[in-house]
Amino acid sequence: MYLHRLELRAIGPYPDRVVIDFAALAASGVFLLEGPTGSGKSTIIDAVVFALYGGLAGSDASSDRLHSQHADPAVEPFVELVFETGAGVFRVRRTPQHDRPKQRGTGTVRQNASATLSRLAGPGDPAGEPVSARAQEVGAEVTRIVGLDRAQFLQTVVLPQGEFARFLRAPGEDRRKLLQSLFGTEIYDRTADELAARRRAAAAEVDAADARVRDALARFTQASGTTDVDETTAPAVVAELRTQADDAAQERDVAAAAAVAAAEHERAVVDRVAALDRRRGLLARATALDDAAAAITVARSRLRTGELADRVAAVADGLDTAVARASAARDARDTLRGQHGVSDLDTAAERDRLTDVVASVRHLVSVAESLPDRRRVLAAAQTDAAALGEQLTTLDAALDARPADRARIVALSHAAAAAATDAEPAQRDVDAVQLLRDAHEALTAARARVATAEGVVTAARVVASSAVQAEQHLRERRIAGLAGELGAALRPGDACPVCGAVEHPAVATPQDDHPTPARIAEAADAARRAEQALADAATDLALERAEHDRLLIVVGDSHTDELEVRATAAAERLRVARAAASTVAEHERAKTEHDESTRLVEDERNAVASRRQVLLATTDAEHDRVAQDTDAVQTAIDTLAAELAQPDVADLTLPDAVVAADGRATALRAVAAAEDTLRTADAAVVERQAEVARVVADHDFPDVAAARAAVLDHATGAQLRDQVERADRERAVVDAGLAEPAVVAAAQDDSADVVLDPDAARAASAGAAEALDLATRAATTSADRATASERCAAELARAVDQRESTSARSRAVVRLADVAAGAPGHNTTGVTLGTYVLMRRFEDVVAAANDRLRTMLGGRFTLETSDERETGSRSRRTGLALAVRDHTTDTTRDPRSLSGGETFTVSLCLALGLADVVQAEAGGVSLGTLFVDEGFGTLDPETLDGVVDQLSRLTAGGRQVGIVSHVEELKQRIPERIAVRRTPGGGSHVTTTV
Repeated sequence: MYLHRLELRAIGPYPDRVVIDFAALAASGVFLLEGPTGSGKSTIIDAVVFALYGGLAGSDASSDRLHSQHADPAVEPFVELVFETGAGVFRVRRTPQHDRPKQRGTGTVRQNASATLSRLAGPGDPAGEPVSARAQEVGAEVTRIVGLDRAQFLQTVVLPQGEFARFLRAPGEDRRKLLQSLFGTEIYDRTADELAARRRAAAAEVDAADARVRDALARFTQASGTTDVDETTAPAVVAELRTQADDAAQERDVAAAAAVAAAEHERAVVDRVAALDRRRGLLARATALDDAAAAITVARSRLRTGELADRVAAVADGLDTAVARASAARDARDTLRGQHGVSDLDTAAERDRLTDVVASVRHLVSVAESLPDRRRVLAAAQTDAAALGEQLTTLDAALDARPADRARIVALSHAAAAAATDAEPAQRDVDAVQLLRDAHEALTAARARVATAEGVVTAARVVASSAVQAEQHLRERRIAGLAGELGAALRPGDACPVCGAVEHPAVATPQDDHPTPARIAEAADAARRAEQALADAATDLALERAEHDRLLIVVGDSHTDELEVRATAAAERLRVARAAASTVAEHERAKTEHDESTRLVEDERNAVASRRQVLLATTDAEHDRVAQDTDAVQTAIDTLAAELAQPDVADLTLPDAVVAADGRATALRAVAAAEDTLRTADAAVVERQAEVARVVADHDFPDVAAARAAVLDHATGAQLRDQVERADRERAVVDAGLAEPAVVAAAQDDSADVVLDPDAARAASAGAAEALDLATRAATTSADRATASERCAAELARAVDQRESTSARSRAVVRLADVAAGAPGHNTTGVTLGTYVLMRRFEDVVAAANDRLRTMLGGRFTLETSDERETGSRSRRTGLALAVRDHTTDTTRDPRSLSGGETFTVSLCLALGLADVVQAEAGGVSLGTLFVDEGFGTLDPETLDGVVDQLSRLTAGGRQVGIVSHVEELKQRIPERIAVRRTPGGGSHVTTTV
């Protein structure tokens, strides 16, 4: 990660806007952040950490230090940071929680913290693409982008005051968490956790398999009905139960065969008895039918003759109806001809010719009806054209008179504008006079304030003098009674602070009113407060006097009476000028209104001329069309009059003529339809006559009268038909019954001397069925028990096989889980899988740190890793312990036993080694920026040279290194710097040197 730009305002000691270009500072690789102690160097680091994570660098730092106490409360504090990672360039902006003045009224309101994150196209992109505007989401997104949380960031990128050596002194568990997040080795811990989970799952599977075996054995015991059975004897029990079931099944089959035979014998006996009774009844019904056969034959013959006669009579009735229809059609035609005076001409052709003539003139009916209205409209249009001509003459006269009126208005406007030019000078005179009058009033008030301030200064001077004298008096009294104060503090055997003797023959005692240090401190505070009040009062008096002097210069030698006269004259000039300006506006409005009315008159004149021209053109054309339509209508009237044989057409209109022609065509149409109806009726009579002759001949009747005589009435026909149908149905039933196989077989039983006993057959069948039921229940019970035992035995065998398979499979999982978890007995080192991987990475970190440490502190120290549990650690994990090898004494030391300078140097090497290894990892976090906050003051010049040399080497790979220190020697070594200095007002400001 690389920092490009930091901007802040109203943060810590910085009330104003501060901009730091890290990209420019880090051009040479190393830059210095220097300034006096307490000036705000660490606040720059806090601002970077706050912008990224919303917290401060120091773990014990309060967030209240963010909002500057030196800035205006109304100014919004903020921190904005532009940084770059492998994911791109981003800008994050945060505002801390702070109190701001209320917009209305007095007091303050709490403003919540806010944050925004944007993706930039480049470091100089002013807009960017918004990513999030919620503080919680911004924090999570920054952690994802950077690849480090706040604690990890402070261990690898920013090493703040008081926390520089935390990684060196951290217990192994804390060191493991940091290394795991940096190197992304969580997968190994997840692998160990997954193995542990699989081990628990395997144990649960083994237990479940044992439980399934027990459950299967219990179900088998219940299904087989046995008590003393186990996994090995179950197959023998199943075989025995299956043998019993097979025997019971054979007994059931024998009983079933006997029951079937008894039931078949019962059905045969019952059927033979029923068939014998049915044959005897059918023979009796056949005899009765033979007796009535002659009467049925006669009835059948009469029905046949009646049906033929009905057919002939129906056709003859149709002929009579057709003759009647033809006569009626002839009478109707003759009547229509008489009504309409139609002779024997071709009515259809005459009808078609007249219809064509009417169709050729029908479209002129609407034209004829519209001619009167069109003539009236034409006359009205000619009248309107004449009126428009008169109106056009009037408008032309009005337009000729308007230019003179406009010239008069323009002349009045120019005169008023000349008078209004004095408005601006008059206004300046009025403003100047008013300023002098206000200055006179302010001068009077300033004299009063100066007098008041002088009184306050005099009173404050008296109070301050008294407070200083009181403090001096108390100090003098304490000095005078100092012997008693020292004597009161002595105890037997204590050395005298003056002479050193341990014997005190005459110890001085303090007076009762001897001043105590607390009283003197209170008096000193009172004196300081009084002096400060005097200084504040003197400052206020100086400000009031300066204002008084300024107002005297402004007023000069002017007097109030003279100003009143000047004000009156200037006001009158301004009134006159403004009145003239108002008149100018009125004249301009009048001119605008005159021009607008002129334009309206011109528009009206043009519209009237256009309307008149259109009317003249349309009336001429309409007059010609009316004449043409009148001629066409008259021609149509003459044509229709000739068709209707009406020579007098003077009073005949075209609509009347068309109506008369339509009536004549309708009459011809009716006569033609009547003639068509008559022709159709005559053809139908001829067809019916031929049909009657054919039907009489086909049915062997001499004539129609004979056929009508043979027709049966409805009652007689129904009676004969019912008699024949009942006899036919009875004969069919008897013949079918006698043909049935059972009835045919019953003939033998009827002729032989055979005895049939149905009751005995039923008793034998019932006994066989009861025996079958008992055998079936016994066989079913045995079969169910054997089947259930076989199923439970199969489940028991599968459960045993699964138990063996689960046990074999779980042994490998359990061993792997124990090795990965460092369980005793399986992993002699006690190192977990995740810790083992981190140990290898940690060894690389220690090796990288030792490469730098060998060139510092005279090569006295190196770091060593250890697989043993660290001293004082209650964690079960081991393998990340750290020790310091002292080559001078050839001893191994605890890192906490190092001195301040030694701790700083070793911690720095360890931090740099950690950064090197993290950046070298293919999937690790890129650490392009490193800040080191303080600690250089504990180093001697030689060690300082080695530390600075190691930091400079880091820049070879493009890394930025910022050193935060107030050590003077570093200022001489590093030219690029950020200088922080206090301001007289209590805040600080920043100067950047590149």
